[in-house]
Order: sequence, then structure tokens, then C-alpha cells
Amino acid sequence: MKTFFTALFLFNLMLTPVQAQEDAWSYTNDDLHPGEEVPINKEERQEELNPSQAADENDPWESFNRGVFWFNDTMDGFLFDRISEMYKGVVPEFVRQRVGYALRNLSEPIVIANNLLQGEVEDAGDTLGRFLINSTVGVAGLFDVSTDLGFPYKKEDFGLTLASWGVGPGPYLVLPILGPSSLRDTFGRIGDYGLDPINWWAYLDDKAFYSNIRTGVQILDAKTDNLELIADLKKNAVDYYASIRAWYQLRRKDLATKERQALDTPRPDEED
Repeated sequence: MKTFFTALFLFNLMLTPVQAQEDAWSYTNDDLHPGEEVPINKEERQEELNPSQAADENDPWESFNRGVFWFNDTMDGFLFDRISEMYKGVVPEFVRQRVGYALRNLSEPIVIANNLLQGEVEDAGDTLGRFLINSTVGVAGLFDVSTDLGFPYKKEDFGLTLASWGVGPGPYLVLPILGPSSLRDTFGRIGDYGLDPINWWAYLDDKAFYSNIRTGVQILDAKTDNLELIADLKKNAVDYYASIRAWYQLRRKDLATKERQALDTPRPDEED
């Protein structure tokens, strides 16, 4: 039995997204992912699509990363993107948004734990209030009532907690299935896995099936939200890998140094 649970833990560790995709693809602009629209000229857009090679200095494992990146892209093309397209085509947008809200509500205990680890007691209280309100009045998190009441979602994870403790990002790292990360954020995912009460419940009460279902839906939700965005980036970028790397690193740097309002990375306006 111990062997089974050890294997299950390692399997979950590789698959639990802990919003990794949400970090990387955060320009979506809808009720769940409000984006701040800012103008961007052609030169700035070109620089975004074709980033400078300065990022190479933090990518000593580039050959390995490009191999994993190719594997992930192949899996997306043959499997995950197809499933996401079916999900988007069959399930109404309103229902998909409710699923996203519920998933985010389930992650609030992780946010609370990281608030406390960072010494942000006030933020922990706000997040606890969000969780209680949305879990009750918001019908198990299907509706984000707390934002309208002045308690907006603020993203936290253990990777950001490590950053607050002065730990640098370390080398860029592409993980199988999960995609872009860094050495610090990889250890952050391990920490978030241990901080998630659902994982403890699943492990101790032999309910791993439910934890795996949630993981699968998280991946599906993240992929579906960004199908068109990633397709456009892949089509226009000279070096798709370098663009994703620069995008991810900038996103995580912003989250580590700025107030972490809900996915507030500026989004280019539609005309540009």
C-alpha cells in the first residue's frame, strides 16, 4: 500500500498544475480573468513576439528545455488542444466560467497558507473571508460574490513565498505537461501540493480519484481559456519557445514584485 501511495504522490506531483498555466497565459480578459487593456504599438508588439536573447542567460538547460517544450507542444496538438476545443464547443461560456470560479475557490486555502508564510496576516484574513463567502453565498464558489464586496482575489503560491524570502528564480525549466517554470517555482509546486488540504484528504481517506479529477479539470480549464491566444502567438512568433520563456519570466517577476491582484498583467488592446 505504501508503494501505491508513493507512486500516486509522484504522479500527482507531475500533474498538479497549481495554476502554472494561469501564470504563463494571463492575458485573457473575461469575468474570471480581468485584464487591464493598454495600448501597444507595433514595435512593442514585435519585441513581445520576438524577445531579445538576454533571457538566454537564465536558460542554461535550453537544449533539454526545448526537447520537453517540443514534447508538450506535440501533446497539445494531438490531445489536449483537441479536448479543449471540444470542451469549449460543447460547454456554454457561462458554465465554463462557473467551473473556473469553483476551481479558484478550491485553491484559496493554498493562498491563505502562503499569506501566513509571508507574514501577510491581513491578506490571509481577506482570503479567508473570500473563501467563506464564496463557499456559502457563492454556492460552493460558483459565483465570485466576495469581489463585489471588496475582497478581490490575490494570487499567491509557494513559489512567490520563496521569492518573498529572497530566493531567486534560478534557471528556467520546462516541465512535462505543466510547461514553463523555474527551479524555484518547481519547488514551489511541491510546497503547494503539501499545503493543499484536498490532497491530504485524498491521500488519507483513499479518495485520490477525486483529486485527480480536479487536476484534470484544472488543466482543461487553463488550456481552454487560452486556445486562441496561444495559436496567435505560435503563428506570429519567430521563436515560439523564446517568446513563451520571456512571457513566463516577466509574468512571474511581476507577481513577485507587485501587488498580486487577480491576473493583472496588461493585455494588448484588440486593434493592436
